[in-house]
Amino acid sequence: MQTLFGEVEDKKEKTLKIVSKVNKALSKNQQTFNNLTKRIEKLETDITTQNIKLLKMLTFHGKEIYPIQKDVAEARIQLAIVLDKATECNKFSKKQIEYIQGAIIGLLNDAFGEIEPTPEQKSVFDKWSEVCYDEELDEQKSEFKNMFSDMMSDMYGINVDMNDFEDNPDEFARFQAKIQEQFENQQGHLQKGRKKTKKQLAKEETLKAEVEIKNKNIRSIYIALAKVLHPDTEPDIAQKAVKEELMKKVTVAYDQKDLPTLLKLELEWVHKTTEHLEQLTDDKLKIYISALKQQAAELEREKVNVYHNPLYAKIIAFAHLPEMYAINQMEKQKKEFKNMLFNINHFTTEFKMPNTKKQIIEFAQQFCNEVAEDDFDFLSEMLSKQRFR
Repeated sequence: MQTLFGEVEDKKEKTLKIVSKVNKALSKNQQTFNNLTKRIEKLETDITTQNIKLLKMLTFHGKEIYPIQKDVAEARIQLAIVLDKATECNKFSKKQIEYIQGAIIGLLNDAFGEIEPTPEQKSVFDKWSEVCYDEELDEQKSEFKNMFSDMMSDMYGINVDMNDFEDNPDEFARFQAKIQEQFENQQGHLQKGRKKTKKQLAKEETLKAEVEIKNKNIRSIYIALAKVLHPDTEPDIAQKAVKEELMKKVTVAYDQKDLPTLLKLELEWVHKTTEHLEQLTDDKLKIYISALKQQAAELEREKVNVYHNPLYAKIIAFAHLPEMYAINQMEKQKKEFKNMLFNINHFTTEFKMPNTKKQIIEFAQQFCNEVAEDDFDFLSEMLSKQRFR
């Protein structure tokens, strides 16, 4: 890639690093600066790598796992419908009906956790459940919201209005930001209620001064970059387009007070070298170090929150595994779902046949005994014993 200076871009040139002159050791602040910029670059790389890995896993899940999960859910619904119809064709005792009821509700609950039920499927659920599907769903959502609100109140003293929460990634991100803002306001309120010591007041004044100096430095870098990169100063059409894109990055970095990005751009387009970093005064280095520490802390939080993104909820069980091992485990899960689908379809076919009342009772009773463990292994066991002829 050619830069505006007509030279091939060197990755090392873009690395923020203070290089000492011959026989001159770096100061403590210079070493800290280098360590922080290196840490930030690693965190940025880690976050990108994590997202790429998780997106690959999510793509694999969507292509290989979700379709078979959907088929299993549909098969469970069909089995529940067959059991429902069986009660219309056969006479069962009150206890036997209770087992069949448990099996139907269990099958539908599992299925509705994967796919949205149709009105007809809801009607089967409503027929056997003490609470209709829509009411139960609203009740579950309400219980979750109340539980979460109580937890936030007890642990952090934050009053959360869960009516603001919507179950999609964009709304979740906004909801997260709102909670964070409320938490910070709460912390600030608690701090205001306490009498500050002279040491705390002095520290606040120092931090305030550092913020002012930092903002001035960020603004000075922005102005220097704007002079070099402003598209209106570029007669060449191709280079003008390049500058327009770079100015967008500069503006975003400036608005976000993103010092590392501005420093990198300054090195590339203004100074074109890292030598000027060695000339930074100790006071300026301290300001930069403070900004870089804040940037690193934010990236640390972002790195942790990658795994909490609702986008990756379906693969959360595999998220922390190495990529190839996770794919291998999902392949095994796919085989398990295929076996499960075969077993469920087998029961559905058998229960449609006449004279299977005894088998239906055995299935329903065993289902209710096993459902607490959410284990369908008994399906394979029953098949292996060839109970159906």
